[in-house]
Amino acid sequence: MLARYLGKFLSIRPNERDGVFYFFLVSLVFSFGASFARSIGMTLLVGKLGGDKLPLMFILIDLAVMVGSLVYAHYTKKFSGLKILGFFLLSTAIFSIIAQLLFVLTKQNWVYGFFFVGFFFFYILISIHTTSVVASYFTAHQVKRITPVVNAGIPIGGALGGTTLFVLLKVFQFQPQHLIVVLGGTCLGAFGLLRIINARSSPVRAGNADLRGHQNPVSELRAAFKYIIGSKLMFYMSVGLVLFVIANKLLEYHYQTIIYIKLFNLETERATFFAIYEVFANLALLFVQLLFTSRFVMRWGIGGSNMVYPVLSAVVALVLFLYFYLKAQGDSYAVMLILGIFTQFINQEMRLAWRTPVNNLLFNAIPPNQWGTNKAFLSGIVHPLSTLIAGTFLILLTKSSADSEIAYLLPLIVLIVSFVGILVAWPQWGAYDKGMINLLKPGLFGDQPSPGDVGGKNSLKQMIQQKLNSSDPYHVIAALEMIRVLRLNDFVNQVGNLLLRTQGFKIKESCINTLTALPQYQSSVTYLVEALQTEKDAQVLPLILKNLAQFKSVNFNNTIEKHLTHPAPKVFVEACLCLYNHPNYLRKQLIENKILARLTNPQSPETALYLSALGELRQSHYVDTVLPFLESEKSEVRLAAFTAFIRMLEGQLEPHKHRLIKALSSPDKNMKIAALRALKECQSLDDWSPIIRLLGAKDRALVTESKELLRLSLGACKPALLEKVFSETVSVQQRFEILSLIYSKFNDEQRQQLQQGADEALKKFIQVNGLLKLHESLGHTSKAHDLIAKVLQEIGEEHLHHVLTIITFASEQNIEFFQRVSRGLQSLSRANQGNALEVLSNAREKYLVLRVLKYYDERLSDLKAVNRIYVALFSEHLKIDESRYEAQLLALDNDMLKACLLYIGREKTGRLRLENANERVRELLTERKKLD
Repeated sequence: MLARYLGKFLSIRPNERDGVFYFFLVSLVFSFGASFARSIGMTLLVGKLGGDKLPLMFILIDLAVMVGSLVYAHYTKKFSGLKILGFFLLSTAIFSIIAQLLFVLTKQNWVYGFFFVGFFFFYILISIHTTSVVASYFTAHQVKRITPVVNAGIPIGGALGGTTLFVLLKVFQFQPQHLIVVLGGTCLGAFGLLRIINARSSPVRAGNADLRGHQNPVSELRAAFKYIIGSKLMFYMSVGLVLFVIANKLLEYHYQTIIYIKLFNLETERATFFAIYEVFANLALLFVQLLFTSRFVMRWGIGGSNMVYPVLSAVVALVLFLYFYLKAQGDSYAVMLILGIFTQFINQEMRLAWRTPVNNLLFNAIPPNQWGTNKAFLSGIVHPLSTLIAGTFLILLTKSSADSEIAYLLPLIVLIVSFVGILVAWPQWGAYDKGMINLLKPGLFGDQPSPGDVGGKNSLKQMIQQKLNSSDPYHVIAALEMIRVLRLNDFVNQVGNLLLRTQGFKIKESCINTLTALPQYQSSVTYLVEALQTEKDAQVLPLILKNLAQFKSVNFNNTIEKHLTHPAPKVFVEACLCLYNHPNYLRKQLIENKILARLTNPQSPETALYLSALGELRQSHYVDTVLPFLESEKSEVRLAAFTAFIRMLEGQLEPHKHRLIKALSSPDKNMKIAALRALKECQSLDDWSPIIRLLGAKDRALVTESKELLRLSLGACKPALLEKVFSETVSVQQRFEILSLIYSKFNDEQRQQLQQGADEALKKFIQVNGLLKLHESLGHTSKAHDLIAKVLQEIGEEHLHHVLTIITFASEQNIEFFQRVSRGLQSLSRANQGNALEVLSNAREKYLVLRVLKYYDERLSDLKAVNRIYVALFSEHLKIDESRYEAQLLALDNDMLKACLLYIGREKTGRLRLENANERVRELLTERKKLD
């Protein structure tokens, strides 16, 4: 009961409890020891070496982290995250034992600096890597919920550690330097917990083993740098990290060396204060993490939550600046203490409560195999450089300014830096949302940034030149395509000479298209005409003639006329059209007669070609010539005749609208497209259903043409579209395409009606999934068992797509969003499904999104689990049981399911009962292969 209550309060699902619990214990145990080391290390360093050595220590720590990150990045490609974390914990334990021995055996001051730098070196690497390990064991959507709970181990461990340290110092009178060994014991305890995790769980988002390369550490960080340059998210994360480190180090220096040094003169006093502070600060941190962080992140998303910390940092900097600049209270002990605690709490605990978890969640939008390398780059390059900037600045400032000036100058600088950090967080928010969408199905969509070196114009020309001279025809074609797209006139002579000398058809085709596209048309025409005179290939000649037809200002008709007698029909047709469309050619009647003469033999295999040519003449008095061909048995002839008919009657198609509408029922896709384009020239239709029906076509070009026609007459067809979109018979694709046309014109009532329909679809989706769970529990009792399961899955997917369609438009998203989220949710990969849920959680629409997320957050393994979520969402029980199994399948009114049930009945009785079956069910049952 307690576990269920805590799980509900903390938003932890039953299937997540074990993983969350053990990772929470790891955080708690390690944090317990780290609180000892952090308080003791800072106390001894400031007390023995002086606060002026703190900037130097910051630099040394980050230089050590820089070197460590090089090695870390390399080995994240070779070993699992859990093994690396175990190695870090064992190394920290050994280091703490060595440090303890040094404190006992020697009294030299360098030991305090050695321990301070060494501890924070391991602490930073462990903190960096722990977040990756936790993230790899949960999906992107889960980790957003469970991270604050796992991280709650940090303040609890810190509070317990602080309390224990206080007791040991005050009650048992231990010296701080004698308690370092506690860190080693806790690291060994955390290592033991990792072994339990390894035995009980497996990663969900492990890096792809195929991507684990053999580069050296420097090469891997170079690759990470290229990735950052090409990824907006990583770029803004890098800039944000620089700003954060500078502000963080300046604030830490302020309260450690300006405030606390004045309040506590003795080392024991400072250590005792830090111990007490650890207790209460960590309890406050725990309170914030459990009650605010998770809820805020779920409400505002990761991008929005990332703005909280720079705002808090700006607030504390403003308070410090006003106090030390105005000196309203002098050097009041109470006010100084409050300021110190307030500043440290924001700088340290609020960083742990807000910035660290939210910043780590930003890595959800980065491929898992890139986590180690990119984190190493940020921590090993960006962070140390930022610390170097902050440390150098502090050293220069302390040498050139008085303490009284430093006291208000540092907060002023932090205020400015924090404000810039807020500005950087805005584009970072958008980059994260886009990165999550790109991460969904990268193999299908290929939108992941893959930065490379972008050279200048000369390097581009050199590359094209190299490809043009390549022996590989694909490289040559690629170079020609680049010349065509970029319209590079410098290559006109090379392309022209290549056309004249090459023998490959594909290369010649690319050369012709490239010459036509280049602005320097005089040179292009010269090469094309020369090629026309020398070319013998009947496949190439039509291409040359077709492209020459675009140059109407140049007269080369005499050369083209010679090809009117060419034996190849395509050459003849292109020559005719080239001449007929040239403004200086006067013998147009001759061309018409030649084409008509070719049409005298209806059985000719080239009839379709000649009909198309006649249509291109656009002469309406030849309509009667093509009409008989509309009834031809050959589909290509019918299409050519129909296209010619439309061409001849351009601007005069209104009286023939009925023929165009009739063509929409043709099985020929191209005829439908031609009819749709022709209907754009006609007046509004009386019945829009033939056009709306085509919105559900599989062919995208057909759908696009249908939408264009509807869009042109949206005012007239809107009532028909509204009626269809709210009907029960509309398909998923039709609904999506209709909404893409008219959703922006919906009023609030219509949008509410859409939402209610989607909620009902979600209800049916869960019902179908419950029926599927029942079906699976019955076992494989028939040959039709797998087919029934497949049909139920398809029905469920259709209802889910209905819900996602409404979410897409309510969130002002596009079809790419819909496709990626729907495929992600249907994926068998938990990682990909989690990415889809994370993308969905960032959508603007909230009511339906939260209900979908609630359903997918549960691991529905049986009918009871489905019933629980059904009750939670709809406040009623799922009425599905074995006694009504067949009746509930029939209630879905699916012909394939009806056929399956009749087939099962035949398996049981040996008799196929078709008395009440419709024609479609009868057809399915006669196709035995679909069921056997």
